[in-house]
Amino acid sequence: MRRILAFVAASIAGAIGAQAQAPEPALPNRYEVEVIVFAHRDFDATEERFAQTANGFDATAALREAPVLDETTFAAPLAIPPLPLEQPPVDPAVAARAEALLVRPLRPDEMKLSTEYRRLRAISAYQPLVHIGWVQPGLPEADSMPIDIGTFGVLNPRGTVRVHLARFLHITLDLTYQGTGSAPATGAGDGLDEIALAPQYRLTTTRSARSTELHYFDHPAFGVLVRITPVTTQDGSGRRPAA
Repeated sequence: MRRILAFVAASIAGAIGAQAQAPEPALPNRYEVEVIVFAHRDFDATEERFAQTANGFDATAALREAPVLDETTFAAPLAIPPLPLEQPPVDPAVAARAEALLVRPLRPDEMKLSTEYRRLRAISAYQPLVHIGWVQPGLPEADSMPIDIGTFGVLNPRGTVRVHLARFLHITLDLTYQGTGSAPATGAGDGLDEIALAPQYRLTTTRSARSTELHYFDHPAFGVLVRITPVTTQDGSGRRPAA
């Protein structure tokens, strides 16, 4: 009986020890994503018909009334500010994983496509529109989030860029560029003229990509350059990039 109890106790202790020594899940690799968008100056929308999107404004839709501010609904300010709550200690492993999942913008000195951007500015046929970049984790498609370039203060083009990791890296673009031309005003002679806004052109595509290579996405109205670079670890060793 004692041998049986000793065996059970040893088994339980071994299971607890194995669980305590289980390795932490590997942190996801991180990548720098850099994007340049430029317009084709010599693009003529009248030569051919390209996919366009509506400008989004519906003149027939009823306008909503502006809400009325009611100051009586505001709560009175507290005379004494509340004391900050005591924060529990943070597990270093949890903090490291949370940091690995963060997305942060690239600093200007971290940009690797500055030379390409200057070359585009020097060529009269192109008009650079956007040069942005960020650092993100390499996550599966179901877990990856598209990056809205509007968060960088970009107004034209609008849309998202998503990078996810399967067997290979994949780039998904959904960008809408508004051209500079517009159709002439038309009217019935009563002073109520209709002005056609500049057309908009949308580029939606997905492509597998290799890291450190420069990838070009073409559209008759504009083009996109994307480069993905693996981020090295703190000790200077490079992580294995996705092919």
